[in-house]
Amino acid sequence: MSEDRQERARVYVKIAPLILQFAGIMGERPFHVETLRRFVRHYYPEIAPDSPGRILRQLRVEGRLDYSVLHRRQSLYQFHVTKAETAA
Repeated sequence: MSEDRQERARVYVKIAPLILQFAGIMGERPFHVETLRRFVRHYYPEIAPDSPGRILRQLRVEGRLDYSVLHRRQSLYQFHVTKAETAA
């Protein structure tokens, strides 16, 4: 595995749980990506600014989160909470 892939995997392991936690806190309320970045950087200030957005997209591809972009220019997003998530 290349060093870059290893580093991305380390970042994923660190911040994916935080992003899932953030999603649980936000529920279906709209949020700006900058709010997510600040949330993650509170715990890991050394994380690159784009990492939370990249991991957010990866979690979506994996089917672990669902969200929509409400306003791309404003980076305004909204999570979609499934019935299974609310029952857990």
